Amino acid sequence: MTPDLRNQKQTIMRLRFQEACEAFEEGEYEAAAMRISQIHQMVSAYMGVDSDLYWFGIRLTILWAEFLLQEETRDFNAWAVGQACQALRAAA
Repeated sequence: MTPDLRNQKQTIMRLRFQEACEAFEEGEYEAAAMRISQIHQMVSAYMGVDSDLYWFGIRLTILWAEFLLQEETRDFNAWAVGQACQALRAAA
């Protein structure tokens, strides 16, 4: 797979993830689940074909699961910033 095509596929997964976050924030839980399911389908398609795309998608689905398991906020961006701050404090 060419680097351009790989970047295009990553962008599609990234957009689906952002759409899932937006739908979840708006209370459209079925739409959010559908978007994450689409990412999972892409991950399944890349298994054994392109390990970079496979692991990119796996990391997105793990990130989604970690977000859903926490109870502090329903705003993904706020949660992600908090996670980054915690990582920076731990590294200091």
